Amino acid sequence: MNNLFISYNYAISHNLPPYSQKLQEYWFAADGVYARSHRPELEICLQIAHTQIPGLTKIQPYFKLNVPKVPASIIADIIDATQVNPHQEILFYLGVENNIWWYHTPLQEASPTHVRSLETANFKYSQALVEVHSHGCMKATPSCQDNQEESGKFRIFGIIGTVNTTPTIYTRLGVYNHFFEIDPNFIFEP
Repeated sequence: MNNLFISYNYAISHNLPPYSQKLQEYWFAADGVYARSHRPELEICLQIAHTQIPGLTKIQPYFKLNVPKVPASIIADIIDATQVNPHQEILFYLGVENNIWWYHTPLQEASPTHVRSLETANFKYSQALVEVHSHGCMKATPSCQDNQEESGKFRIFGIIGTVNTTPTIYTRLGVYNHFFEIDPNFIFEP
């Protein structure tokens, strides 16, 4: 099967070869199946299924942020913006250029349970490494709608919740159709 976007591989050595030109690689290893992908700011190899496959070697999973963490000042600005109207969701795009982070609040349509950008073909969106939205006064946990809207992308997703009391942040890595919960401290400065 020749797929233009995905490669399928067998781990026969502990040392993985350089990345292919594909968007996503699946690796069958002794202890399961792994998804591997990269972009300039981020490299990952994470297990998506546990099983035993005789004759293959194990793979060491990794998550590498190749840029500095998002500055605490940006997170503080975002949390402040979510608290202006805590009963309405709000969306932000965060990216990094020359190791300097930027954030953008797109023109958007928002309600207490939904937010979507009204900007089409947005350069900031296409360059974003992190996409953050608020859940207002609700908990910072992904909804079914979040799962649907965030599928098909390779980036970090954040949700800010309980903004009316003590704001909380939930983060996960989206690797096309796979999601991995990650500690916010891997991404954001404390």
